[in-house]
Amino acid sequence: MNAIKILSILCLLLFLSACGFQTEKNSNEGSDSNETSNDKEINTNENNNEVEVNSEENNNEKEQPEINSEDMSIDLSNFFMKDKSVAKYLGEGNEYATYTARTQWHNNHTVSIFEDNGGTILLRTYRITDKAIELINEQGEFYGEFNPTNDELDAMPAISTFLQLPIEKDREFDGWKIIEVSQTLETPLQKFEDVIQIQKIDETGSIQNRYIVENFGEIKREFIMDDEDIKFSVSSTIESIE
Repeated sequence: MNAIKILSILCLLLFLSACGFQTEKNSNEGSDSNETSNDKEINTNENNNEVEVNSEENNNEKEQPEINSEDMSIDLSNFFMKDKSVAKYLGEGNEYATYTARTQWHNNHTVSIFEDNGGTILLRTYRITDKAIELINEQGEFYGEFNPTNDELDAMPAISTFLQLPIEKDREFDGWKIIEVSQTLETPLQKFEDVIQIQKIDETGSIQNRYIVENFGEIKREFIMDDEDIKFSVSSTIESIE
């Protein structure tokens, strides 16, 4: 039974992102089909005339995080490397945890990362807004070129949120929680200051950590399983940049 569980978790490490993309995509498609039947509130104006108010739009406006003046000075595009940069990440705990990441900028607010772990190449594309970094494309087993037009990129719906303002300790977004905002982290490349650590804990108790810093982006990721049956961790840490 434990062997099956271990195998399932390793498969999860390798393919969760690609499968998650399909799940989120299908979910988004389903929600799109329901948009035409959004509930609407009926209000009255000062002349006692009925006015329809889209309750979903009102709720979305209320859910937007408050951005202070300090956050407005943060350029979220700085959380990625320069165009054509190739970073190598040293893996521990699994042979596929070691990988290279190539950065490709499509325009000033859209960037793709090609992750090659020696077994497959995973493509992730991000859109940068004033308030967040959104994952808009994720494809496993990707071995070609990716050169969509700006219109095609802008039309892609958000799959999930990679990082969101305001960047404050204990703040939560999209299932993630900001654990630290000024952490010090030693890596094979160098010692980093002001590292942001975000964390997600799923229903099985497994922990995912991401360590992010300006001018580099994600410098470390780790997956930790610690229960009565299985205890192990897998990590990838930045080692070099070309």
